Amino acid sequence: MANERTFLTYVRTSLAMLGFGLALIQLHPVRAGSLGYWAVGAAGVVLLTGWLRFRMRQQEIEKCRLPVPRTP
Repeated sequence: MANERTFLTYVRTSLAMLGFGLALIQLHPVRAGSLGYWAVGAAGVVLLTGWLRFRMRQQEIEKCRLPVPRTP
């Protein structure tokens, strides 16, 4: 459960960065356009990092899971 919440935090952060970058590109294409493109790129990096961490932790959790005992 905590792993999913952490991943959603990465998603939320990347969406905020994406919105900020797109707003900069739309509002000030000449002056702040390059900063906007950097923010969009950073949003992609944050999302990719979050997804990779989620997958790594998910695999670690699966390795540690004990089989459910069967009762007769």
